[in-house]
Amino acid sequence: MPGRSRSARKRRPELSQHFLREARAARLVQATSITDSDFVIEVGPGRGALTKPLSRRAGRLLAVEADPFLADRLAREFSDTVTVHSGDFLHFNLPDEPYRVVGNLPYTITTNIIRKLVTASPPPTDCWLVVQRELAHRFCGRPYLNESLWSLRLKPHWHVEIVHRLERKDFQPAPSVESVMLWMSKRERPLLADLEFQLYLDVVRTAFERGQTLRHALRPWLSRVQLLRLAGDLCFAPTQQPSSLAFEQWLGVVRYLASGAPTKP
Repeated sequence: MPGRSRSARKRRPELSQHFLREARAARLVQATSITDSDFVIEVGPGRGALTKPLSRRAGRLLAVEADPFLADRLAREFSDTVTVHSGDFLHFNLPDEPYRVVGNLPYTITTNIIRKLVTASPPPTDCWLVVQRELAHRFCGRPYLNESLWSLRLKPHWHVEIVHRLERKDFQPAPSVESVMLWMSKRERPLLADLEFQLYLDVVRTAFERGQTLRHALRPWLSRVQLLRLAGDLCFAPTQQPSSLAFEQWLGVVRYLASGAPTKP
């Protein structure tokens, strides 16, 4: 079967496949909090390095693989313990019941996968995701980088943390970038109520789109006097860039606006 032989010999670059080595994959799964009471969805199982230890640890495991040859091989290898779905995870219907997500994500669609997970209804309880380090920093914001729109959108509802740093030799083939495991845990109680969160999104998005100083970015909501007082309370300067504020400072700004304090007419 020429098609199968070719797939067995080669990875598919268009799928951004960098397969984890089994020893590293086993240690990553061991470090998670997954138990035999959990329903786990694995994104991009590839050759099954994570699938094998997950199948022993999770109560139920469903693996979603875009490469049909690999999906077929996984279905045969784990026929008794894993449900394998052959198809693109971005088009996969997430379940209505509680679930957790694990995956070695294709670098080219990491952002789209995370967007799908955090906007799902319901979203996963938590996610353990192998991703490119620079992108993980963008999702985490501080302490790695200044806050980004992504980190600020996530943090009211998610705890986001880098929990493992991987080496290039942990993959086959070795990628040209550094990778980490990103843990995203859904907060049981959001840090902002729904109406506050919508205001928070509006304020943060507008501030970043304006791309100038906080004095200019917050002009639609705060007078000069209000901004100076708030800057003193929250320890920032009106001349700073929006990205230089920590998440907690943005919370303070929005809670002030949501408190009913008089704002700029």
